[in-house]
Amino acid sequence: MNFIKRGLLGITRKKGKSLILLAVIFILGNLISGAISIQQATDNVETTIKERLGTAATIEVDYEILKAMSDSEMMDLEISDIKINLIKQIGELSYVKYYDYSMSTHIGSESIESYQGEEMEEEEIIWEGPSMDFMLKGINFAPVIDFEEQKGKLVEGRVFTTDEVENGSAVAIISNKLAEKNNLQVGDTFTLNNEIYDYSESSGEDELIASRDVVLEIIGLFEPQSAKEDRDDTSDNGMIDFMDMDYQNTVYVPNEVVSSEERYYWEEHAKVDGILLEEEDLDYYQPIFFLNNQEDTEAFKEEVMPLLPELYTVVNASDQYESIAAPIESMSTISGYVLLVAVIATVLIIGLVVLLFLRDRKRELGIYLSLGERRSRVVGQILIEVMIIGLIGITLSLFSGNFLAQGVSDTMLKADHDQFQEDTLFFGDFETDLTTEDVMDSYQVKLDANYMIMFYVVGLLTILLSTVIPLTYIVRLNPKKIMM
Repeated sequence: MNFIKRGLLGITRKKGKSLILLAVIFILGNLISGAISIQQATDNVETTIKERLGTAATIEVDYEILKAMSDSEMMDLEISDIKINLIKQIGELSYVKYYDYSMSTHIGSESIESYQGEEMEEEEIIWEGPSMDFMLKGINFAPVIDFEEQKGKLVEGRVFTTDEVENGSAVAIISNKLAEKNNLQVGDTFTLNNEIYDYSESSGEDELIASRDVVLEIIGLFEPQSAKEDRDDTSDNGMIDFMDMDYQNTVYVPNEVVSSEERYYWEEHAKVDGILLEEEDLDYYQPIFFLNNQEDTEAFKEEVMPLLPELYTVVNASDQYESIAAPIESMSTISGYVLLVAVIATVLIIGLVVLLFLRDRKRELGIYLSLGERRSRVVGQILIEVMIIGLIGITLSLFSGNFLAQGVSDTMLKADHDQFQEDTLFFGDFETDLTTEDVMDSYQVKLDANYMIMFYVVGLLTILLSTVIPLTYIVRLNPKKIMM
């Protein structure tokens, strides 16, 4: 009888021991299956959330390095600005789909009213101090990068031309709601006021020291494209409304328009304070790069870092994942530990069980060897027995472990979620309306092909390893001593 047939018959002739081994593998298989299910689910969440965070990247001062500096080091610190030539050099890299660099400033108006949100439209708002309701956002990328990335959508008119951007033409794109509130249309002009205030020690208040009008022609209207359009209408999230209101009062203009108003601001202050900044210090641009795909993030960072001045670093939108997905990250860490412990426990427990069963079958194995059977074929027989039982056991635990993982995940997510404020928005270098709730919603334990392949590979390799170690017992058997 060949060793394969002996292995198959060995399973059925020793039903009790086979059932014990099956039960052990089934229990341990549930631990491995559950841990892999959670790992797969957290990996899917990371992929989904990072895709939603987008491919944006920017350059900024590395605040972690600044925090680590001593007071004396901070006193001698000089930080260089990011020059336009460097921004353009980075923008030409193959990883970059398109890029822009912009200046921005806040400015008021006496002739138009700002948008204050639908709920506040009926109320009379009285502000104290100078009005700075409108943000002039300069652009250098004529199609407007916010529209390309679906943050806003042009609903009427046109975007800027290259000539308008290069010449700093007094043209603007405003929000549709801001236009409706002030009865403005494409082709109309409106006036903003760049008012310069300075603190007066005699009166203890800010006093107007200079002012000039900024007249802009409307060439286009846009509407914000909020990712929260489908959110519950009854949700009371003031932060989301604040972000919407802030964007509705944004006025897109060429960079040169913003730069001109900034120069005017500092020149008027210089007349009072006597301090005039250098020309190169007046233009501070914030660059933003959109990469071709998420996979380019690390390669882009590695290539850009050597080009940057000291203390600067590359910040990617996907870097915010860790702060947004804290509950999921903790689950991933715990499931990793569970998987490691489950694999070690499986190797030890199944190894001991197999070794005990082999000792009980010492005489049977000795007879095979004394009849001239090769040790490799005896080892093969035991491997067949264990692996067939193991295959049945992990197949059963494939489904139960996945179901178990779903229940454990729900409990852990609920416990972790209670520690975070619901619908908390995360602000960083990139605006995002993603919340912890969004991360929770994207977490799903699935019984898909990737999970099954991963589980069978890990499960069968673990069982094989736990069987090979006690099989050294067969190699050491001396058939003569056994038969005497």
